[in-house]
Amino acid sequence: MSLSAHLLALPQWVAIFLLLAIAVFFSISGFLVVHRFIPAEVRRIHNDVAGFVFATLGTTYGVLLAFVVLVVWEQFNDAKANVEKESSVAMVLYKNVVAYPDQAASRTMEESLLKYIHQAVDERHLISVEPAASRAVTALNQLLTLLDGIVPDSGHEQILYTQILQNLNELSKYHNLRHQATHEELPSVVWIGVLAGAIIVIGFTFLFGTENFWAHIVMMSLLAALIAIVIYVVIEMDHPTMGSVTIGFPEGYSRILEMAEAKAKP
Repeated sequence: MSLSAHLLALPQWVAIFLLLAIAVFFSISGFLVVHRFIPAEVRRIHNDVAGFVFATLGTTYGVLLAFVVLVVWEQFNDAKANVEKESSVAMVLYKNVVAYPDQAASRTMEESLLKYIHQAVDERHLISVEPAASRAVTALNQLLTLLDGIVPDSGHEQILYTQILQNLNELSKYHNLRHQATHEELPSVVWIGVLAGAIIVIGFTFLFGTENFWAHIVMMSLLAALIAIVIYVVIEMDHPTMGSVTIGFPEGYSRILEMAEAKAKP
């Protein structure tokens, strides 16, 4: 499990407070070290040049953060849309299976589909920890194998069979995309840029000289806190099945189980 995953395993307020504490502690402790060895009077001489350089650094880092946030936000929305499509396709597949004219084949397909759904529901809490989808994938593959052995006897059966096969292929596609989104993370080089940029931007504020010591500390702490919050947003969006903001689980699976249970009642 990555460091980000460990962070998201904590309550949201604890994770945010932890990041804020680290960022603010770094800004204050670093400033105190610089202030001890380089007096404010000396640093104040270079404020004009430092301000110009800091503006360039801040703009560059702001663009980097905005780019990263945009990427993870788009990925999160895509993953959420795929979950909704998976839910919709599963519902359509179940209705087509139940409506299949050959009752024996319909019952066999329904049992196999319900077996997959049960496995997927049982493994929903394991997805965010490890790629433990083998039983659900196995059940899905068994349903595909079962379809290969069914031969439609009429034109109506052929139409439904084609629709069922198409729905099943789409279900497998969106299932795989959901698991792929679960285990994908930002490349390490992006995190190096984000974290190194945060250290450089915050560290550069140590070089300014101000007349008010405490005002300098407050300004640096606010900047560090803002960066920490944005980094938390990136971490949250980068893990769509963990933390407080998630893409959820296909609601269609629960509805199918309810429909199957109601159907089984006399």
